[in-house]
Amino acid sequence: MTISHYAKQRKRVQPPYVDLRSLRSVSGMTLDEVCAAANEADPELTLTRGALSAIENGHRGASTEVLRAIALAYGLDAEALDVQYRPRRRGAAV
Repeated sequence: MTISHYAKQRKRVQPPYVDLRSLRSVSGMTLDEVCAAANEADPELTLTRGALSAIENGHRGASTEVLRAIALAYGLDAEALDVQYRPRRRGAAV
């Protein structure tokens, strides 16, 4: 029985997952500093502290432009952030 060349290959590894709040914490930046850097990276963009907080907490999604500006604010490659937005579930109604 011959084993396929592809069967011997290592399984594809998922890239590491780091949430945006942790990324900001590790970078030592404040919400205001990230917003200022993101707005500087994309002058057409107006990212506010409240909007960034909502994105970090999962209360709001982010456009490709916002993600690009946030990545540049952290000194990452413009395409470094790959976000799969999952909205938070609200608690059961009482």
